[in-house]
Amino acid sequence: MEATPGYQDISALEKSVANAGSQLYTMAHKLHAVERSLEQTTMEQMDEMEVLELLESMSEVTNEYQNLRKDIREVQQLQRDVSSSIRYQMRSMQQTFHTLKQRIASSQKGRKKPKKGLDGAGHGIHE
Repeated sequence: MEATPGYQDISALEKSVANAGSQLYTMAHKLHAVERSLEQTTMEQMDEMEVLELLESMSEVTNEYQNLRKDIREVQQLQRDVSSSIRYQMRSMQQTFHTLKQRIASSQKGRKKPKKGLDGAGHGIHE
């Protein structure tokens, strides 16, 4: 059974949201590590290697942030795509409903039966 484009869009959206959430967690963890390292040492206590590690960590956090922003933009685009797809499907369903309603109405007009009644003797009369 092949998935419809709407389900594929929603699946892609869910994956992107999960990926963005994972990146947020990673970024928060790295920021916390940097903050912890800054709290434990003063600038005078830091040697050159620690400063370089700190700069590298900050660079990683910056890159993660940029990747996260990119993923968020992708998620937003997927949300817009899913919304457009749903609106299109709704319009299509409304048009189909309207067409079927017209067909049923015209079919019922063509099938109207003449009224039948009984005369005083119990015989059928056609009007």
